[in-house]
Amino acid sequence: MVFWGGILNEENASSLLSGYNTMSDEKKKNVDFKRITKIYKKVFYGTAMGAVLIGLLDFFFLKDEKLSAALLILVFCWGMTPLFFVGKNYDPNLFPKWQKTLNYFILALMVFGGLFGAIMVYMSEGNLFE
Repeated sequence: MVFWGGILNEENASSLLSGYNTMSDEKKKNVDFKRITKIYKKVFYGTAMGAVLIGLLDFFFLKDEKLSAALLILVFCWGMTPLFFVGKNYDPNLFPKWQKTLNYFILALMVFGGLFGAIMVYMSEGNLFE
């Protein structure tokens, strides 16, 4: 996450970010890549900080690998959800209905799939890494 946050900038955002690299030049002109890049950097760095925090908490205090693994799943799945909401503010282009539906499906999959995965990992029997 830190790697992607570090290499992403305004100049390469249009070719690195999913969906924007396939846009026509006309649609790319409508997108505020400077602000979208800032949002992506915050989300990537925030997710990385959350993962590091969970790792440190587990190492020094928790000592519960199931809880740590479940929290990591939630951080990585739920950490990306702001991109679905905030990024749309800086992209005024109109998208077809199927594309909007697909975005909401992926969002729901990340939220509920992350929750399901975290619960399954936490409730599993035995140790995860043996």
